[in-house]
Amino acid sequence: MSALWWLLGLLALTGSSESSNWGCYGNIRTLYTPGASCGIGRRHGLTYCGVRASERLAEIDRPYLLRYQPMMRTVGRKYCVDPAVIAGVLSRESQGGNILVNMGSPGNGVKVVQDSNFYSPTTWMSEPQVSQKTEVLTARIKEIQTRFPTWTPDQYLRGGLCAYSGGAGFVRSSQDLNCDFCNDVLARAKYFKNHGF
Repeated sequence: MSALWWLLGLLALTGSSESSNWGCYGNIRTLYTPGASCGIGRRHGLTYCGVRASERLAEIDRPYLLRYQPMMRTVGRKYCVDPAVIAGVLSRESQGGNILVNMGSPGNGVKVVQDSNFYSPTTWMSEPQVSQKTEVLTARIKEIQTRFPTWTPDQYLRGGLCAYSGGAGFVRSSQDLNCDFCNDVLARAKYFKNHGF
């Protein structure tokens, strides 16, 4: 019986260490972020902004994202991206799969939001779609790494997130690492990280 408890303890330890800090692109737990802009907060009916707004929006999206959590872990392992970051991106782009957003190519500003009353939630996000978004993010991060080889992993993650939304040419220096998309996604990701993602 003690061997069974030892094995369960080992599995719990392995699971908790995997979820505590993994990903090749910085540690989201240590990143500072001011959170969502007041415009994002107002767009979602909030009277406040910053980290509090990002956390509230993540809290609203969390029930929808829970169904995709195993998929985010699989994709995260494949691309070495923390699933909490993937959840942050999905929360920002599609309210956690609660609405379908067709962005064309990320960063081009074209978004078509389709009413969730017309589509079944189970068909909104597939593993290939989540993989594609994550692959775009990692490609942007790698481009930032190439352009700015002396930056830290945290700066690469911030740069990749800003380039993901604003296009590859958006990041010209470290001054451009404070974009709204990045700040909001990181605050949401921290929330998700603290809630099991």
